[in-house]
Amino acid sequence: MMILNFNLDSHKNIGVEVLSGLENWCKEFNDFALTFFIFLKYIFVLILITIGILTLLKLKGIYLQVRTKDLEKKEDRLKYLRLFMGWTYIFLGLGILFNYLIYFLIWVLEPLPDRFIFRFLNFHGKINPEHINRIKDINASKYPHEKSIYYCIAIASFISTLDLILSVWYLINNNRVISKPRAVIMNLVGSVMGVIMFGITTFLPFFL
Repeated sequence: MMILNFNLDSHKNIGVEVLSGLENWCKEFNDFALTFFIFLKYIFVLILITIGILTLLKLKGIYLQVRTKDLEKKEDRLKYLRLFMGWTYIFLGLGILFNYLIYFLIWVLEPLPDRFIFRFLNFHGKINPEHINRIKDINASKYPHEKSIYYCIAIASFISTLDLILSVWYLINNNRVISKPRAVIMNLVGSVMGVIMFGITTFLPFFL
């Protein structure tokens, strides 16, 4: 009997040590995630501004071709869309860099019916709503692993949003020739599904 009790206590201690180790790992991951988002903000801004500049430079080349070679009118009509998209990407990049656009995007996009991942985590209401709320709202989190889950969802949100932006840019700047249309459509649909699943504003507060 004493041996049995000793084994049970031993297993309990091992379980406590494992859980404690996981919580400590989550603390380190949370610190990493915060630092990661700081760098990610400037990388994201650089990507947006670069895309905008490349779009405008491409537009300039197309405009010169239209003037010299009299290309199709369809290409001439697309230049207005490319002009709009180019300046939009530059505006987004500068707005996120100086934070003013982040507040606006959160205010405008927050009501969207997204972040379905939190509904799936709830398992049809079988999990205590308090636990789900602590995962949905990082400010209400009590334990490191709850914050870690939110950070993972925020990273997935960023990847989906970036993928969507790049997909739209590629479709507009493909010179009317898509080498792998099926892959492009699948990538676009996947990015839209990701944005709906993880949210389009989930990562934005970490850019402030």
